[in-house]
Amino acid sequence: MNITLKLYTVLREYLPADIKENTLSIPDNSKVVDLIKILKIPDELPKIILINGVQKNPESELSDGDELSIFPPISGG
Repeated sequence: MNITLKLYTVLREYLPADIKENTLSIPDNSKVVDLIKILKIPDELPKIILINGVQKNPESELSDGDELSIFPPISGG
């Protein structure tokens, strides 16, 4: 299945070099946590996960055509 993947700020370095227009082919029945492991994103980095604009958790299952956005921890001061 294909999803649209959007990684923000420091997470962009984990975006595969061969990805075109942020479309990524992943196995059926994949969860967000599976994709995080495939991309080798350290567990402590992903904090805000959105699927089609709705906040989800790492155990959420992905469907064909989903748009997955992952944001790192937000800090400021």
